[in-house]
Amino acid sequence: MRRKKSQRILDSVEYIFCYGLFIILSMLPRDAYPRVADVICYLSCLSMSLKKKIRKNIIAAYGNSLSPRERTLLIKRILKKNIFFITEFVLWTKLKPEDSLKLIEFRNLESLKKVCEAKKPVVLITGHIGNFSIMIASLVYSGIPLTILIRGTNNQYLERFIDRKLRKKGIPEIKKTNTRDIIHQSSEWLRKGNALCILIDQHSGKGTKVEFFKKTVQAPTGAAVFARKYDACVFGAFISHKQGFRHRISIEGPYNTIKTNNAEYDFQVNTQLFYDRIEHYVRESPEEWFTWLHRRFR
Repeated sequence: MRRKKSQRILDSVEYIFCYGLFIILSMLPRDAYPRVADVICYLSCLSMSLKKKIRKNIIAAYGNSLSPRERTLLIKRILKKNIFFITEFVLWTKLKPEDSLKLIEFRNLESLKKVCEAKKPVVLITGHIGNFSIMIASLVYSGIPLTILIRGTNNQYLERFIDRKLRKKGIPEIKKTNTRDIIHQSSEWLRKGNALCILIDQHSGKGTKVEFFKKTVQAPTGAAVFARKYDACVFGAFISHKQGFRHRISIEGPYNTIKTNNAEYDFQVNTQLFYDRIEHYVRESPEEWFTWLHRRFR
């Protein structure tokens, strides 16, 4: 769909700002990144619409268990942490793979490697938790034959820029352009015995209903569909921030998914299992969940 002229102008301004920030950060030492993130966080806190969106999600998830002051503090923590992750992306583009892996602690990576070495198809489920871009890169650098199914940003200028950076770092991706292309590319990838990573924590107009934070939400079933069709092993992958630029990547699985004569039932039950694991990690570190910035609870 063509963007309106006014929106294209806004896209251009956003791209120029992001590109300029990228260049500035590229020239700074890594110790300066947290301070730059703090400044951007302060400016972000001036956006009432952004804070209102996050607050609505927090209230939907936690109800009255958090006081107004606790909600305000959590909003600041969410913005600060996720803006830091965005600035950290610049540092990652400057590091060699072997140097970036020194900053990562893996848990249960060998279980995933064992299945991949046997050339069995793998569906890797995750959410927009922690610095998930660094997690994908680290798994690829560790020898996992992985690609990610991802929806690009609406800003075409920014999207091209990010694509160039990902390709330069050797990170393959399948774009959510149209359903036919998604199914074809993903199917070919899985048939070769590779791992397909899918971020499933955001709202989907289609799919199935699951319980998430004690609320009924609409969830995408792509991961469950591909897993059932190709008898793929399903693992979970979740990254959490430790300290400085260090992270921990936890691999779970393979999960005990079901396969009955009722496909729709299987999709719902298995997707509920995946969402239970996502909720576990969001509750563990709520400030690291990027999807607070989206309309998750509708």
